[in-house]
Amino acid sequence: MKQKWLWGISLIGSLLVILGVFGYVQQRQQTRSIYNYTTTPTVFVHGWRGSAYSSNQMIAAIESAHVGRKRLTVTVSPSGQFSYSGYWSNRRKNPLIQVIFTGNRAGEVQYEKWLTILMQQLKKRYGIKTVNIVGHSMGAYAATYYAMNHGNQADVPRLKKLVTIAGPFDGIVGHTEKFHPRDGTTWTDRPNVNHFLEGGQPLIIHPEYLRLERLANHFPKQTKVLNIYGDLKDGSHSDKVVTVVSATSLAHLIKARAASYQTKRVTGPQAEHSRLHEDNPVVDQALLKFLWGKSN
Repeated sequence: MKQKWLWGISLIGSLLVILGVFGYVQQRQQTRSIYNYTTTPTVFVHGWRGSAYSSNQMIAAIESAHVGRKRLTVTVSPSGQFSYSGYWSNRRKNPLIQVIFTGNRAGEVQYEKWLTILMQQLKKRYGIKTVNIVGHSMGAYAATYYAMNHGNQADVPRLKKLVTIAGPFDGIVGHTEKFHPRDGTTWTDRPNVNHFLEGGQPLIIHPEYLRLERLANHFPKQTKVLNIYGDLKDGSHSDKVVTVVSATSLAHLIKARAASYQTKRVTGPQAEHSRLHEDNPVVDQALLKFLWGKSN
């Protein structure tokens, strides 16, 4: 009797394993019918006062969907020293690279310099030929500035896709206790003050926008862009930190030059500046579809 009971338990266990394997294979087949799998890595760049936490959840969502996996973490010290952790193989599909600036108040101009060095190292050290970039806030600005300033150089990977999330392209809503830099040129925007002219250019040109405008003609022509921005729908027409005008002013700079340009508007409480990259299913799905969807 005991032997029959053990045999029955073993049979049930075997059936569960078979069903589990079958379900996993079926899920993988379904996922592969929706998403592309390539060796192009996607680099995540955080913003002002950001950390690993800034992109942890987005990376976790991509991994949970079985579309990509983090393979490298690159930590940049305030003095510009780069350290790499993880294992890299050019055979891995949809690899993710997380960038952490420990000098996380250095600002977008310094971020861009470090990002340029990183891209040069990725090509030289790992032979990476193409790359995607996802940037949040000042990380989005730095990634755009990098694309214009150095994206066409032969010593960096070709930028295939760029995702900007809450990018402060034409000003950041002022918070006097956080001025950066302390010359009053960055935290100077105000809700419901700026607007677009008939030609699509913002009425008020902040210094950071002018910096990009001077380089706009150098934006890589092969790059596809997704610009994600937030609108709290509270009358401020902003995500609390970046106005809709500032975030969407990117279009005037690159829409005519980029391979494609599309936007994704997030509204309501989920559209708050920090929540755009923290446990936000709308943003997660937009990333998956744009970066790896077969229709993109």
